[in-house]
Amino acid sequence: MKKALLICLIILSHLSAIAQDNANARQAKRVFNTAWNHIYGQEGVKFNYKINILGLYKEEGYSCNKGKKSISEHKNTIIYDNGDLKHIVRPNKQIVELHDPKVNKSDDKLQMFKFEPDSYNYSIAKDPDGLLVTLDAKPGAKVKMKKIIALLSEGKYYPKKLRIKVSIFWCTITFSDFQAGNIDDRIFVYPKEKYSNYKVIDKR
Repeated sequence: MKKALLICLIILSHLSAIAQDNANARQAKRVFNTAWNHIYGQEGVKFNYKINILGLYKEEGYSCNKGKKSISEHKNTIIYDNGDLKHIVRPNKQIVELHDPKVNKSDDKLQMFKFEPDSYNYSIAKDPDGLLVTLDAKPGAKVKMKKIIALLSEGKYYPKKLRIKVSIFWCTITFSDFQAGNIDDRIFVYPKEKYSNYKVIDKR
């Protein structure tokens, strides 16, 4: 009788641990998806960022997105994308390139960071600077991003730092001045008069 009771207690303890793990995974997935939707959702977002890949490649800039529209600036490049036409301004060369956004979005480099929510196992933990959400690609999942470690703010789940393992290398993205919502659509309008003396190159 005692042995049977002990076995039952062990089984219940094991089931309880599984339930806790599942609850943790569900919370982690919900929190991370909220953060991801801040960046790519319809409400609009703007932020400054710094990218570091293995210490060999570094970049910093500004980005503002809202649905299919975006504007970004880094190095000597400013990009205005209204969803139908993309203007790439290169002030140092005084040229403006015209691109088809739909063609660019199929680029292999961009596909490296394509996110598939159901292809990962999730976990979440407290961190001195917020919440730490970890995503590990499920065995056999055909995704380029093998692991994602996201540091998020508590409450609104704004991203503060992302560490992404693509193939065998790590990419670190640090965010600052993050704002979600209240993005005026006029910010995405290409200011043609500002670059009226630039040479236009049509690459569509």
